[in-house]
Amino acid sequence: MTIFRKVFFASFYLLLLTCYASRGQTVDRTEVHDIIQTLTNKLTEVYPFPEIAEKYERAILKNESQHQYEGLSEDSLASKLTRDLRAVHKDVHLRVMKNDETFKRLTTPEENRGRDHSEEMRMIKQNYGFQRVEVDGKTSTAYIDIPGPFWGNQEAFEMAAAAMNMAAYSKYVILDIRHNPGGTGHMGRFIASYFYSAGNEKYYLNGFYKDRSKDEQEWTYSYVPGKRNPNAKVFILVGPGTGSASEGLAYAMQKLGRATIVGDTTAGAGIAGTFVPLKRNLIAFVPFKMVVAPNSNEGWEGVGVIPDVLVGDKDALAVARELIEKDSNAKPQ
Repeated sequence: MTIFRKVFFASFYLLLLTCYASRGQTVDRTEVHDIIQTLTNKLTEVYPFPEIAEKYERAILKNESQHQYEGLSEDSLASKLTRDLRAVHKDVHLRVMKNDETFKRLTTPEENRGRDHSEEMRMIKQNYGFQRVEVDGKTSTAYIDIPGPFWGNQEAFEMAAAAMNMAAYSKYVILDIRHNPGGTGHMGRFIASYFYSAGNEKYYLNGFYKDRSKDEQEWTYSYVPGKRNPNAKVFILVGPGTGSASEGLAYAMQKLGRATIVGDTTAGAGIAGTFVPLKRNLIAFVPFKMVVAPNSNEGWEGVGVIPDVLVGDKDALAVARELIEKDSNAKPQ
């Protein structure tokens, strides 16, 4: 066999293997149908706005009937479903994705799951969402950098308590959540609670479901470990990277008149959700609880949290420090 023929056959076999590999990743029509049925059924069951859920279902089923989801790989199918859903209504929480680890966790019985060491290592590496605390005694300012996400385990709350106690004697407190994508709303309420005296709990946010009988009032906590700082002047730094539960902290503190929000408009992800397994390692994050201000139907979904001080091209931290300097130099009235 000549070298030319060897190279030809080697290339031919490699091409065949590539084709088979690609074909192996393609989701067949039956599986596509199952994925769409699970997704649309879940949206109909829990999405807090039934009329929007109905629009989602109609659009996706119409596209399926037109064979738009056939012949796609898992990743391509996930991307197209997400685009098609957001074309109907831009809910930045609602999305379909491929995630082998999460799919396995969701589909494994709880008694067989064991510990998720990868998630545990991720939390440790990210210091449970809290990066640093800097206290400036000269200006009596504490800066707390919280890139998140907001976790809800014991270690995360211990980390939060440690950070808040370091800031307990500062006149000014800056919370930096510009790059915090969200997480559990419990953490935002926990942090907010340090800025109120015990016995002065506040109606923080309200969550409502498709079934309005399940509505939840969210209040600041009557107990937090360590020392509170109810007299601090609070500045919260936000931006497009501020999402979901971290937006909730900024939104609630703004509505309560307890903090000055500095930065740029946030992501606008105001409907809490959960992961749902579909098929072929595809999962969906399906929103089920709309979070709004107390005694209203107004939240930050789709519009984001609008800062009290928009910074434009300036650095939000520098602007906050300028505001603090101006306040500290102001003569008492």
